[in-house]
Amino acid sequence: MAPRWILRPRRGFTLIELLVVIAIISLLVGLLMPAVQKAREAASKISCANNIKQLGLALANYHNNFDQFPPSRLNDYQATWLVLVLPYVEQENLYNLWNLNATYYDQTDVARKQPVKGYYCPSRRGPGSDPPLSISGDYPSFGQGTTNLPGALGDYVANIGTTGADYPSPTAAPNGCFQLGPKGIRISAITDGASNTIQVGEKHIPLGKFGVGWWDCSIYNGDYYPCSTRSGGLGFEVATTPGVTKWAFGSAHIGTVQYGFADGSVHSISTTVQTTTMALLCDRSDGQVIPDY
Repeated sequence: MAPRWILRPRRGFTLIELLVVIAIISLLVGLLMPAVQKAREAASKISCANNIKQLGLALANYHNNFDQFPPSRLNDYQATWLVLVLPYVEQENLYNLWNLNATYYDQTDVARKQPVKGYYCPSRRGPGSDPPLSISGDYPSFGQGTTNLPGALGDYVANIGTTGADYPSPTAAPNGCFQLGPKGIRISAITDGASNTIQVGEKHIPLGKFGVGWWDCSIYNGDYYPCSTRSGGLGFEVATTPGVTKWAFGSAHIGTVQYGFADGSVHSISTTVQTTTMALLCDRSDGQVIPDY
């Protein structure tokens, strides 16, 4: 009689069974991946909205202390509003590194290059993304050198209205919530109502232009206001896709851009919003009725 171990049947998978199992697992992963990505983007969008909310609170606290909102830039070449609100976003140590009487170019490397996590939209990038600092566009416009002095980047910008500039031109004055300093505007100047006026929003950066001036130079550099501000309205239509090459509001979220209003609220607005509606939302004192958006 043969030993029992010889008669015992062997257990295991056949090659066909193994391939079927692998195919089923691959199919399930393929079905779940879009849902995982959708959930991840939803979480990132909420985090982005919270960043904008914190900026709104910071601006409100700044106004409480100084009876005005910060200017878009203290002056030509000097710090931007994103430097001035640092103490109100729990970054007072970084703020203390800045000499507000000096130009961006005269600041220490640590002051210029230190990123702030809350200044980045997680759907697009973070402080450690490539490039981590500006790679062009940050050299003195007043002709004292052409060497780029890199600085920290960011994804949120101030609304300077519908004119495309934060300073008066021969034909128009800035009509947004921010203007060239040394003084900012008071909330009483927002006569259309704080709940009807965009204060900050997400900035569009065309594909291939991360860290590139004038699309995405340092958010701290007041020498070049386009990197920390945007306009809305005719000629400044919201970017609808990442590949659009224009200076405008825009985001890494599909189909929407998130904005902080002067009352502290945050709204997600479709990229297909009417240009005339965006103009009304960006102009603080046009006196017009804003249609549904």
